[in-house]
Amino acid sequence: MGLRDLMNETLADFNPKTDNPNAGGFENLPDGDYDVVLNKVEHKVFNSGWECLSFQNEVTIGEAAGRKEFVNMSFADSTPEFVLKKNIKLVAKLASVTGVQLSDDDWEDEITLVEAFQAAVGGQYILKVTSSPNKKKPEEPYRNFDFEEYDDEDEAPNSLGDLIEISDEDIPF
Repeated sequence: MGLRDLMNETLADFNPKTDNPNAGGFENLPDGDYDVVLNKVEHKVFNSGWECLSFQNEVTIGEAAGRKEFVNMSFADSTPEFVLKKNIKLVAKLASVTGVQLSDDDWEDEITLVEAFQAAVGGQYILKVTSSPNKKKPEEPYRNFDFEEYDDEDEAPNSLGDLIEISDEDIPF
């Protein structure tokens, strides 16, 4: 698709005088289970001042292959305690699924957690996405995440079992 085609598709229902150009540019993955690879772990600080530990997941197979899902977790003092506890459990679960051994020192802050998870970048697992109702903003349901490791290494879609053996005779040069 060329730039002109993309422009026509993008601006078909966009009014530059009244519409926000930043709205609607990113669509979350629908509820479901996804084979993903952990692309990046970082400590993000948004323009609003909101800070989070961010895990960038990329879907590896299926209809959604190539799409990304960001799992962002805040540990700010203003975060409700039940959310903090849930976020701590999510980090611990992802560490378990990716084989990261978190020490007490890794829990110092978001930056030390980012450093601890660098060894997991490139790791694969199943990302489970579910939604639950948001009473205050029904149009924006809460997004819930869970992580699951493959039962067996052979189940991983990009495991060594998927490699093709090529002999020297098969190479054309």
